[in-house]
Amino acid sequence: MMTIKNGYACLLLWGLSAFVSAVKGEPLDYTLPMSEYQPRLSASNPAGWKPAVCGVTVPTEGIQPAGGLFKPALERNTKYLLNSFTVKHLLIPFYERAGKTVEPDEKPQVKFWDTDLRGSNAGRFLMGAGNTLRWLPNEELRNRLNEVIDGIELCRETNGYILPYPPQPGKIRSEEPNYARAWLTHGLIDAAIAGNPKSYGLLRGHTDWFNSWDEMLPQLLHWSMNSHQGHIAATRTYLSPIGKPEDLQTAEKYYVCDWWLDELTAKNPDAVWKYPLQNPHSYLITSFEAYLDHYLATGDKRYLTAMQNAWDLIHEHWEHIGGSTAICESQWTTDDKGQRIVKPKDFPHAPDSYSLTKGHTGETCGSVFWIKFNQRFHRLFPAEEKYVTEIEKSVYNIILANQTDSGNIRYHSRMEGKKETPGISNTCCEGQGTRMLGSLPEYIYSLADDGIYVNLFEPSSIQWQVKDKPVTLTMESGFPFKPDVTLNITAGSPVTMKMRIRIPSWAAKPVEVTVNGQSAGTGKPASYLELVRNWQSGDKVEFVLPAAIKVTPYTGADSVDGFNRYAVEYGPVLLACIGEEDAPHKLSVTDLEKSLVPDPAKPLHFTLQGDPAHSFMPYWMIDGQKFTVCPLIRK
Repeated sequence: MMTIKNGYACLLLWGLSAFVSAVKGEPLDYTLPMSEYQPRLSASNPAGWKPAVCGVTVPTEGIQPAGGLFKPALERNTKYLLNSFTVKHLLIPFYERAGKTVEPDEKPQVKFWDTDLRGSNAGRFLMGAGNTLRWLPNEELRNRLNEVIDGIELCRETNGYILPYPPQPGKIRSEEPNYARAWLTHGLIDAAIAGNPKSYGLLRGHTDWFNSWDEMLPQLLHWSMNSHQGHIAATRTYLSPIGKPEDLQTAEKYYVCDWWLDELTAKNPDAVWKYPLQNPHSYLITSFEAYLDHYLATGDKRYLTAMQNAWDLIHEHWEHIGGSTAICESQWTTDDKGQRIVKPKDFPHAPDSYSLTKGHTGETCGSVFWIKFNQRFHRLFPAEEKYVTEIEKSVYNIILANQTDSGNIRYHSRMEGKKETPGISNTCCEGQGTRMLGSLPEYIYSLADDGIYVNLFEPSSIQWQVKDKPVTLTMESGFPFKPDVTLNITAGSPVTMKMRIRIPSWAAKPVEVTVNGQSAGTGKPASYLELVRNWQSGDKVEFVLPAAIKVTPYTGADSVDGFNRYAVEYGPVLLACIGEEDAPHKLSVTDLEKSLVPDPAKPLHFTLQGDPAHSFMPYWMIDGQKFTVCPLIRK
């Protein structure tokens, strides 16, 4: 195969070669040197962009969680943010780059997470605080957010540059030009949505500088480690209120890879686990988010088709039961013949390997990206219930499971043994975890021009307007512990609108819904039931969510000769097996599903007939117990 160099002529030759290979049905060669895999290096004309039309919008305010699981999670997230690092600690790298006097902090800069990813800690804090403050007021948290923004502004260069490291390639460490920039971008946008008046201006000035960073832009896709993750910073900026066409064009030139789009469109699993640019990883999903952003911005269906197939690949081959991602941190290296291989110490995360105990798997940040990816699809196709199902199980089984009582955030979703005991060190999963925990309420409802979608069943209220008429919907629910849900309407005057209620795919039977005690319709599982009426204050919608036990055989890298493994879910809730034995637990029953008996004293807990030494409880509630989510039963 020809050697590909940077440049338009060579890119065209490579594109022709790739086209010929595609016509012949030949898959991409994933063993070539990294320099062979080039971005597009050209951009489309904004005059031809036809933005996709979304069916719903995501609420950024007006939701009040009321007890349940989300409000305590938000409160713990606030505690974590206030107890993690001081404002001084977050701003030290900015002050050092700007040549300002730096007073040492009580806690030194954390090795690697602070020292090699400078600026990410500020991004972590801004993401978490900006999202949390939308729903849960806290004066101290807001003051600290504003102080961080003020400190970044104080260190801003006259040309708009704000990153806390010198912009020369030889002075940039590790993943900084992509990782830290993406985190700071998310943080500034989230701070702006939370009401900080300076954040968008800082981001706009910096992005104008970034779009002209000629010495670095051609290197970004081949920079050290997870280089593709910088893509989302450009697309999210473009889709924000301060976006410019140049933001999306820069992303298109230096991050969009036609060879990868082709492979994903073909649903080639190698496009995931053999991704050739340094590191197959759950961070690939953040690139999927960015590619779908290109569809949202331009309407180019090539992006949509590729991302729908990318969704299928992850869902079908790299998603654990319960929602965590089964691909993380497989490092490429080069053998003595120049061929690219996975390092021997790394578990390669082949399709359907589903490691429970082997290798680096189940990162919290992977589930965050998966949730955000599914949220984009939900915005586009709100009637397709499967996207909210993915969000729901990832929230209940991974995001809530990885937050401790003190608010600290676990790195991995271990499937067997004991859960991790996390510290506070600005890990990638702390950053994305606090961002996700802070944004939980926005997944409960979605808003349409003609009404509302009820997606999740957390007790809460939402205030919004339908045709300029104010409406409040209050949800009373004990979910997931209790199945009954009541929706109460308050409106200043009657309003005609559509209320669409999600009937989950896990529902054991159709769901009858009543309005003011009268039958209003029956919803089929995996759909939305649409109620259209002239709503007025006092209207009450009621239904019961029929959850049931589901037992799924496990196949994968942790299969054990002579035994079958099974995962157990109750509705969307992943259950874990605990007992007297160390994991992996070997059960003395033959029919697991028929042996499970609800514990009347403990909702969502189950005893095991025929094996009193073991029981099941929600995985998210596991604390110090030894457990497995896939116990063994002798064949």
